[in-house]
Amino acid sequence: MAWLAVLLLSAVGLAEARAQLKAEPVALDLGLRQQEQTVTAEVILTNANAAALTITGVTADCGCTSAVPEKSTLAPGESTKLKITVETRAYEGAMHRTLHVQTLTEELTIPIGLTVSPFKSWVLEPVIVLIPASQKGRPTESTATLRYLGADKARLGKITSTPDWLEITAEVMEAGKLFRLRFAKRVAAPAGNHTVRVVVETSDPDEPRLGFSLFLPVFSELRVVPNPVILPTVKVGQSTLREVTLLGWNGEGEPRFELTRGAVKTLEREGEKVRCELSITPVAPGPLTQLLRVYDGDKLQLEVPVLLRAEPLDKAR
Repeated sequence: MAWLAVLLLSAVGLAEARAQLKAEPVALDLGLRQQEQTVTAEVILTNANAAALTITGVTADCGCTSAVPEKSTLAPGESTKLKITVETRAYEGAMHRTLHVQTLTEELTIPIGLTVSPFKSWVLEPVIVLIPASQKGRPTESTATLRYLGADKARLGKITSTPDWLEITAEVMEAGKLFRLRFAKRVAAPAGNHTVRVVVETSDPDEPRLGFSLFLPVFSELRVVPNPVILPTVKVGQSTLREVTLLGWNGEGEPRFELTRGAVKTLEREGEKVRCELSITPVAPGPLTQLLRVYDGDKLQLEVPVLLRAEPLDKAR
């Protein structure tokens, strides 16, 4: 087995002779950053081996991150700057990326972390606020925290939601720095998968109003089939039709339908089932998304998304 020992020793010797590239710091924490920013940073790369090495490439696990070394060939003990660029884009929350620096004999990984917020000095957690799904008329609520990272202390003022389907209260957890927001669904919230816009007024002179969206799913026995309603693709100026069925209608009168850029015609009612026909004539090419609203008198009961794609008219030959 002596030959095996010699082989292992040779392998160890070869490994030690390989290039060793070290980074300082070994990982980057870029802190809190706003959306749609380009963040730059530097890492020092050092050749810690006794032989020269060549950096053959630098890649990242996302197109939003890139890096370029000032020098690609390093003598023993020589260092160079690795200039890093990270685009925050429309990301929200914790963002983790990894750089891979390749040489002829090894690969060095450099983790990068940052927190992306739509705000300059505030962090909302969780980033996506989702109210638990609930039945129409039944209570449900959720909470989130709002942290102020500014140098001074801040206060929260009036908090509103649009549509006004939430009762929102704020509790101070740490004076001037940390607040708990509580979102309670109002009884009037109709059935549907809703996006509610929340605006929080603050004493922060740089950001006196913070706006964010949360999701409010409400279900009931009243429903439209299919959901969502997808209409056939047509050319601009041509009408497209789709029959839908409203199930579970127990209102005293007939349901009232509203489709902002279209029309709804009731075809037949049989007990709690109402057959309808939707028609839309697109005026511009591209996707069109709107809501079909169902009312009992003046009370909104249900919202259903209606989707359509329109093609441009053929050019005259």
